[in-house]
Amino acid sequence: MNRFIAIVILIAIAITIAAIGIAWITTTMHTMMWKPEILKIIEMKLNQLPNGTWILKIEATNIGEGDAEIYKIAITNIEEKTLDQPITIEPGHTKEFTIPLTKQYQTYTTYTVRLYLKTGTVYNTLEYIVTPK
Repeated sequence: MNRFIAIVILIAIAITIAAIGIAWITTTMHTMMWKPEILKIIEMKLNQLPNGTWILKIEATNIGEGDAEIYKIAITNIEEKTLDQPITIEPGHTKEFTIPLTKQYQTYTTYTVRLYLKTGTVYNTLEYIVTPK
């Protein structure tokens, strides 16, 4: 009987060690595979075109290790725009792009612009002053 109990205990210990090892390998591999994007906003401007419509011009560099995919842009609870095609910035690259806007904005006013990325990151403290044409 003692031999049977010893075998059961050894099997239980082996299963526990295997489960801990699998959990450790899984989490370690996940953290090694996760490569975040880090956007550095070089320039952002709200401009009014001669026809009266507004555009948002953004120049950004991805200094992270993963692709940055911007899929939505919001401006201070005034306008939220989901892009038809996400704007992708590869690691180590700089991209300049223009987003047409539908609302009207006031000159000499500060607006907060939020960039939403597919990874769940939100860049939400970018404040820029709109100046007259």
